[in-house]
Amino acid sequence: MTLQELKKHLENIYGFNLADRSRKRELVDARRIFSKIGFSLGYNLREIGEQIDRKHCNVIHLLDTVNLTTTTHKIIHDNLVKEYGLLSRLFNVNDVKQIQAQAARQRDDESLKVIKQITNTLMNWDTNSLNNFLQTRVKVYDKLIKTTKPQKPIQKVKGATLKRPVKNTLLG
Repeated sequence: MTLQELKKHLENIYGFNLADRSRKRELVDARRIFSKIGFSLGYNLREIGEQIDRKHCNVIHLLDTVNLTTTTHKIIHDNLVKEYGLLSRLFNVNDVKQIQAQAARQRDDESLKVIKQITNTLMNWDTNSLNNFLQTRVKVYDKLIKTTKPQKPIQKVKGATLKRPVKNTLLG
């Protein structure tokens, strides 16, 4: 498979030109997949870069960050590799999902351990201390969590433009 054929095939799948100058996540991930497959086919960095209108150093960065690609793009990569019998290493997205599920279970286990520690500590307290803790700490903190609003996005503002030259006092 030539780079031109690979590029056309990926552009048909994605529905956009890989050589666009946009830095949107979807386009960058598509270029990462293109670079990974192209490099595994034996093409050099310059040849890959010419196809997507990038320099060789940009292709190096795409290859170095290919693991940051979203799962959707990894699945597209794996399907292409299997379909054409390419020698590129698979992402094995199913393995990634298993690892993520295992990490979630570990977090749940850690949460349960903390809850058990809190419960064991509270079991040793008398009723007055528990009521005091509930009124002065737990209810207040619970109310704080419920009333906390998500952070507002930062609004884009046009920068100020100067209509006259400004004298730099440091340069005299």
